[in-house]
Amino acid sequence: MIVEREVLLSALKLTRDGTSTTLEAISKDSRIPIQTVHEASQMLEREGLITMRGDDVGMTSEQRVAAAVKAVKMGADLERACAFLTWAEFEDISGLAFEANGFSLRRHLIFKWSGRRWEVDIVAYRGEIIVSVDCKHWRRNWRRSSIRRIVEAHVERTKALSEVLPTLGLNLNLKGRLTVVPVVLSLIQGPLKFYMDVPVVPILQLRDFIGEMVLHIGSMRHFTIESKVLYGDG
Repeated sequence: MIVEREVLLSALKLTRDGTSTTLEAISKDSRIPIQTVHEASQMLEREGLITMRGDDVGMTSEQRVAAAVKAVKMGADLERACAFLTWAEFEDISGLAFEANGFSLRRHLIFKWSGRRWEVDIVAYRGEIIVSVDCKHWRRNWRRSSIRRIVEAHVERTKALSEVLPTLGLNLNLKGRLTVVPVVLSLIQGPLKFYMDVPVVPILQLRDFIGEMVLHIGSMRHFTIESKVLYGDG
């Protein structure tokens, strides 16, 4: 398990610029004999975490996120594993999960409300549902107190979003009674799955969460917008 973990971490480190690496490079970086690296890499490929072409090793963004999660589960330091992921990768995987469930997206939505500047990482919308997503692609201290602060801030941010949306002119073509739901997204499961009725969702569970979300929105923290026509051309 230690060998596979270190191979994963080296592969993450050496492919973070979007290029492939080699078994030899992984061996040098991890200080593990190349034959052992080869055997571990074959196993990791069977798990879908890397792609091998001869001695070359490649990783898609989705594989890299999954590999970081796997490394942490195998005992890697959370900060170390996440240092090799880019913010864009984490956000892209999040967006793909929503798009796979029929949502449209707005990324990095910046707005002003009540004399303050706000930013929401991802606004996903489908039908009468708008999801306000705060992406936390790593946390040095992913403890209860940290999660509480993050959730409290995101609830405030989402409330501001729900109040300002009708005036933003985003042309989202949404009408009627809309429900705005705050969600905090993390790399791994923390000590709290919910706080203030706001879900804290691990990235690899996001697709399943989205698929079931509609059934549970009534019990989740949400804000309602009442309007005959919102964000459309009329």
